[in-house]
Amino acid sequence: MVEVSVHRELVNEYVTAVMSEPAPWVPADADLLQVLAAMFRAGRRHVAVINGSGKCVGVIGDRVVAAAWANNPAALTLVPVRRLLDVRPSIVRLDATVADVARLMYADAVDAVAVVDRHGHPVGMVTATDLIALIARAIPTDPAADDDAGDPDSRRR
Repeated sequence: MVEVSVHRELVNEYVTAVMSEPAPWVPADADLLQVLAAMFRAGRRHVAVINGSGKCVGVIGDRVVAAAWANNPAALTLVPVRRLLDVRPSIVRLDATVADVARLMYADAVDAVAVVDRHGHPVGMVTATDLIALIARAIPTDPAADDDAGDPDSRRR
């Protein structure tokens, strides 16, 4: 079992320790096809959305784009991304902690948060996968468990 002190260390880490950078972004007036292209180029499922002054106004994920397309195939070229943003933008500043990000993700039911500098410009992104990786790296490795790693039946034991 992982000690409580390790847990405290993890949640008190600054978000910069776990964020992916740079943050891929699209302008708020981009259509959804442009959003998908930006995601593809970046190899990411989420991108930050910025206004005309470069300030982050939210995060858009591939699932939101897919839902808009499923509702109306013409949405890919007709709907600007700003119309699909959540009312509460998923944004934290560089001085946020992992705990701050986790709380925001949980409270807003999102799986990605943009990290912004003091001017509000996106500099990174934290996803649920980033948080899971942080936790997984903190779990001590059990040599016996490693021996069973390739055995699909080991999970049933």
